[in-house]
Amino acid sequence: MPSAFDELIRQHGSRIRRIALRYASRDAVDDLVQDISVRLWRSYPSFRSDSKIETWIYQVALNAAMTYLKTSIRERQGQAALAAHSSRPEATQAVSSMADILESFLEILGDIDAAILMMYLDGLTGDEMSRVLGISSNAVNVRVNRLKQKFSDTYVD
Repeated sequence: MPSAFDELIRQHGSRIRRIALRYASRDAVDDLVQDISVRLWRSYPSFRSDSKIETWIYQVALNAAMTYLKTSIRERQGQAALAAHSSRPEATQAVSSMADILESFLEILGDIDAAILMMYLDGLTGDEMSRVLGISSNAVNVRVNRLKQKFSDTYVD
């Protein structure tokens, strides 16, 4: 008989994987899924059911994803600095897919805006996002509108 936590992972595994896919490079997705799962396991005993299970999963998963993203950006900045000092110029890669566009857009956003974008794309309501982030629902809605405008200004002709 599977435990309650095993059942939770089975039911919400695709959500966890989608979050990881949006934040991690393709070769690091499994590592981020594992990190999220470990964090969920560690915090599962303290889940009080005050909010929906999906909201709690998002809180834990986004915290893990933000940590991953910060580390990944620092590593890329270090690699870019090394490449700038290299004698061979690096070829600029064109954005080739929607996933690349989303990753590129996420890289220019702050932590809160990136989290809001991820939750918005996954269909969470403004109230649910405000509970996850600890900011007002109105602030979330304002940020969503600003993100839409920023995306349009950056990527739409």
